[in-house]
Amino acid sequence: MYDTIIVGGGIGGLQTAIQLARSMRRVAVIDTPGGRSTVAKSYRNILGFEDGVSGVSLRRQGRKQAAKYGAVFFADEVVKLESQGKAGFLVHRRNAVQPLECRTLVMATGIKDPFPAIPGIEECLGTSIFLCPDCDGYETIEQRTAVIGAVPQAIEMADELTFYTSKIYIINHEQVPVQPELRKTLSEKGYTLLEVAVERMLHDEGRLRQLILATGEHLDVTRAFLSFPGAQVQTALLKPLSVRLNPKGHVLTNPRTKETDHPNLWAVGDIVEHSQQVAIAMGDGAQAAIWIQKRLREQGFTERR
Repeated sequence: MYDTIIVGGGIGGLQTAIQLARSMRRVAVIDTPGGRSTVAKSYRNILGFEDGVSGVSLRRQGRKQAAKYGAVFFADEVVKLESQGKAGFLVHRRNAVQPLECRTLVMATGIKDPFPAIPGIEECLGTSIFLCPDCDGYETIEQRTAVIGAVPQAIEMADELTFYTSKIYIINHEQVPVQPELRKTLSEKGYTLLEVAVERMLHDEGRLRQLILATGEHLDVTRAFLSFPGAQVQTALLKPLSVRLNPKGHVLTNPRTKETDHPNLWAVGDIVEHSQQVAIAMGDGAQAAIWIQKRLREQGFTERR
């Protein structure tokens, strides 16, 4: 019987594991390869990392730190969750016959992004191609910047980036039909709209130089942001537990404790309704762990690991 099982080994899940393991609790983390933080080559807005740190490096350090304090890790996929009432939860894994048991459960499963299959994009992601203007708008200051995606989402992204640069190209890669009133808005804002797919990205070791468009045109840009609809909040496992979600699928939690409306079930990181930032995911994890420790002690589970 684990005190806590954490589903998801991204930044929020690892911070939860570190805090709980240091509280002398039996903690297990179940994780599969991938996740949004694995494509971020350099987080530059985190305290203490003025030259940036990659998501892969943060996760590697987090796993090492959590394991040092006693957390255990399972490389597997969770396929089903079962509530056992006051007795806790059963966590079923794809590659195991017997489920794991826990008194409290933390969901840290994150968001899956719809990255387009454009040659060169993988090398540039997190270096010169970004997702979040709050994280990386700074990187576009007075840079020739393309917003690649679908209208109207790409227009909303461009509006955010105009604070940093006026050299913006909106590329309607999905070639969604643009209504006349929207064209008028684009014209009034001074945006250049290209209604063509991007075929290839030319770069120097991840530093974007040009976009090769389907027309054969070469567009000189040094930065790009992706703005595609269809990002999926990974909450399907929660459906049998009747956890409340907002209209976009994010988990609703107690803002103080990060507990969901299902007793003894917490949610942290990008599946929660807030700005999707590494620092916030860490805060979620630490906050959830503190309240899980309080709950376990209240319920009489005072034995240390």
